[in-house]
Amino acid sequence: MNESISRRLRRGGTAAAATLGLALAALAAPAAASADDAAAVDEPKRVVYVEVNNNDLANVADYTLEGTNRPVFDLAMVFAANINYDVERGEAYLHFNERVTETLQNAETQIRPLQERGTKVLLSVLGNHQGAGFANFTSRESAGAFADQLADAVETYGLDGIDFDDEWSKYGTNGTPQPNSTSFAYLLDELRDRLGPDKLITLYNIGPSYDLTDWEGTGAAENLDYSWNPYYGSWNPPQVPGMTKAQSGAAAVDLTQTSQSRAVELAQRTVDEGYGVYVTYNLTAADHSAYLSAITEQLTGHATAYRAPWYDVDVAAEATCAGDAVKLKVRIDSHDAASLDAQVVSSIGDRSFGDILSGETRVAVQQAKGGAKADGDLTVSITGPQGALELAGSYAVPDCGR
Repeated sequence: MNESISRRLRRGGTAAAATLGLALAALAAPAAASADDAAAVDEPKRVVYVEVNNNDLANVADYTLEGTNRPVFDLAMVFAANINYDVERGEAYLHFNERVTETLQNAETQIRPLQERGTKVLLSVLGNHQGAGFANFTSRESAGAFADQLADAVETYGLDGIDFDDEWSKYGTNGTPQPNSTSFAYLLDELRDRLGPDKLITLYNIGPSYDLTDWEGTGAAENLDYSWNPYYGSWNPPQVPGMTKAQSGAAAVDLTQTSQSRAVELAQRTVDEGYGVYVTYNLTAADHSAYLSAITEQLTGHATAYRAPWYDVDVAAEATCAGDAVKLKVRIDSHDAASLDAQVVSSIGDRSFGDILSGETRVAVQQAKGGAKADGDLTVSITGPQGALELAGSYAVPDCGR
């Protein structure tokens, strides 16, 4: 019987590493989940908004689930680009302020480290007091022109999708139209057509784009992957016809304002009621791991580790029978630039390897002898320049005629 303890997912040209842990699987968007991914997919997605005007997006990569090298945050939002209005041309355009521009242009240090760890990075787009918004395009063509700009940003900077936040648009300013029921549906349809099925489109449920869109009449929700509550510290399930609980986040917290007890309560309710998303806001340069641990223990069964060693490795375990004895085979594939050492420990054996280079594989074979019994638990310790990373997981124990 084969248990996939670690898999690499490649979507949109970026590597998403998922690893040894209770989930024993990688995290993917709902439509792409396989049977091997079921455990991790069943966990609520952890979303974080980072105010890049004041904080580095790279801080997101500081947090992993303890005992794994899976990220705490599944989706990270670059908050925020703006939808602005060109008065002379009478059209909306995508605007990046200085800090958003810096974040995007420094993708190798601000974005790629997150993606390498398995976090999807989306560009959040916000109104900017100029009358332009997602809810007042008057034709499919004008919505498509803005969708072109969004899709270009995703491609240019190697992003994983777009998040819509319809606040501060001030519809009617500069002679702009008022919101209508089809504008946002046009925009979603045009954007999905340009991004394809593998990129994410999400909605911060606020403003006319959420309130006024004719969701049932346009089928707009078919083009959304997730939607969530925008009110921090509250429980507010999204009401988007056609979207499931697995695509929705009813809980939202401010990491610097919402009490930890309230955050835990909302996390537990997310699990109990079967919602698929938990939203956090305002990750700063400070160490939030104690606060986050209280959340992630409810959502995933793991505490949060801060700045723990991280290595780009895959581990897979296969337990079979050799006569009436359990035979365990553990495969380690390294994709990390550093030379790594590894130790594989189970109840039936202990094996170490040294100097594992990128692209190399090591296989530990252990067989129950001398009365030793396989208990299904496994620890793989990876050691490199950052120190030791201990990955804890499990494997299915076959019945070998016992």
